[in-house]
Amino acid sequence: MRQLGRWFATHGEHPNAVRFGILLLGMAGTGDDCDVLKTLGVFWAFSTEACEALLRSQADPSQALFELARQAEGWARVDAVRRLEGASDPEIKRWLIRESCTGDVLDSYFALTAARVGDLAGALAGEKLDEETLDGTGRLLEALTDVDGPGPALASYDDAVRALDGYLFHATARGITLRRLWNLLSIDRFLHDPCMSTLCREHHEWRRIRDRFTAVVTDPASRDVVLAGLADKELTTFRLAAWAARRMNVPARPALLRRVESEPQDSTIWFLLIDDCPSEGISVVVEAAVHLLPLQDLRTGPTTELGLGREFDVDRILDIIVSRLDEHPGHGWELIETALNNRTSRNRRMALKALKGWPTEFVPSAARRILLAAAAREPDPEIGSEMAQEARRL
Repeated sequence: MRQLGRWFATHGEHPNAVRFGILLLGMAGTGDDCDVLKTLGVFWAFSTEACEALLRSQADPSQALFELARQAEGWARVDAVRRLEGASDPEIKRWLIRESCTGDVLDSYFALTAARVGDLAGALAGEKLDEETLDGTGRLLEALTDVDGPGPALASYDDAVRALDGYLFHATARGITLRRLWNLLSIDRFLHDPCMSTLCREHHEWRRIRDRFTAVVTDPASRDVVLAGLADKELTTFRLAAWAARRMNVPARPALLRRVESEPQDSTIWFLLIDDCPSEGISVVVEAAVHLLPLQDLRTGPTTELGLGREFDVDRILDIIVSRLDEHPGHGWELIETALNNRTSRNRRMALKALKGWPTEFVPSAARRILLAAAAREPDPEIGSEMAQEARRL
């Protein structure tokens, strides 16, 4: 059975054949099959089966899964870390606290396992903490409190309050950096989320810790950290400061408008400018987009392309802007017209969405003719039908 499993795992020409081989190795494999399973386990298509096979076939499954987790990314990393429940090796525990969370959006899927196995609260209870451990625990707490993820898990961690106390002590004692401030803001947002309101009302310790975090993130010193980040020349630092400013209601629009002049192809800056843009600020954003984006190059004519891949980066910026213009009648017609002639079906749909949100008095007189011409050359019958229907409305 082991020989058959190894042959399918290493020679299979179809994913299901490889999975069949991994399944057999999970039942009959030995330590000699560990490298094969770890090699296959870094691929998300096989990670679930490979992790289960390592768990069932190896003399020290925790060590094998740990080695896989350190080299895996994305869902493969999630599958490996989730199966480290019960690991007791000090090296594994340190890694879970310091390095398991990388800032990936998938960190929250295994964060509770990492906190429990790695003893997050215990790691933060010490009087002294090295920088790598402090940064790692901050990323882990951010993942545990991600209200936009699969569900914040910190409330399910028995030592949550002790961990939060420890992190706040060390983060403030070292001085609030922009990265740590972002971690604090994420935790504070979680503590004020409706899912936590009952817990904070009923438990004094949760209410106390919430008030302490709020006091730190609303302190003028935290605002100064954000303002310094908005003036930083390094783009990653600037982006993080802009996101923090959004959370803290610190005015960042002037800094964003200045930065987009030098970084016109940065989608994050455009998103922060246009998303929830107040009506009094939309005209400046639209003018910047018309001035900075290569609109003529974006009028490629319609295709069935969805807009995936790096070659569509600028098309996606157009999408970010046009998809929000339905909230701003009369602003951005030139961008909408460009989107109607863009190669991605997504942009053409967003242009239609914007026009449908505009009362007819805000729509230019030429829009009906342009829509009919776009409908005539549209390769997607559904979009073409919607274009013709919208032309009739006008």
